[in-house]
Amino acid sequence: MTRTKYISVRNAEPINSVQANLCNTTDDCYPADLIVHQVPAVYINCSDNKCVCTGCFYSTNGYKSCGYKRCWQYVAATHTCEDLRKDQRTAFLLSLFLSFVGAANFYIEQYTLGGLQLAFLVLMPIIIPAIWLIYVFIMLGTSAVCDWSNDVDTIAGYWPLIVSFVLWAMVILMWWVADIVTFAEDLRASGNGCPLRHNL
Repeated sequence: MTRTKYISVRNAEPINSVQANLCNTTDDCYPADLIVHQVPAVYINCSDNKCVCTGCFYSTNGYKSCGYKRCWQYVAATHTCEDLRKDQRTAFLLSLFLSFVGAANFYIEQYTLGGLQLAFLVLMPIIIPAIWLIYVFIMLGTSAVCDWSNDVDTIAGYWPLIVSFVLWAMVILMWWVADIVTFAEDLRASGNGCPLRHNL
């Protein structure tokens, strides 16, 4: 006699895909640090059970929520999205005309590089003559400083000064060219880590 086997199967509850994977209302889409309804529906909205995120927000977790785009921030006071990226065209023009004072690097908040450029421009014309005067006092004597004759030793004392200024000018020129290429090719990020807004 054949015995019939019965397999017990639990009644499975229907899976609500909206609750399991996507959004039910727009409130489900808000980033954790934003107050619900603080952002206009044009930026965050639940449509067809999916979080639709625009402006400074993007869809995360398979359309289950909205997150902030990198280098963007939402300004609650004005209900607008603000792009934190610096403008590449502006940085390039600053490097083209004012690179020697570090203007382009100050603009993109690379303060260390900008400070080095400005210090090099301002301090070197002071340091170089000071070093030359020390050289003259030590090597040629104090009388050579005030002696403007054609004495060979006196003329020779000016060579360190001339060479130093030539090298100083060459460094500024090379730094200027390097900055122009860097910003033209968009090779340097802002000080806040954001890339430049490519518009050149």
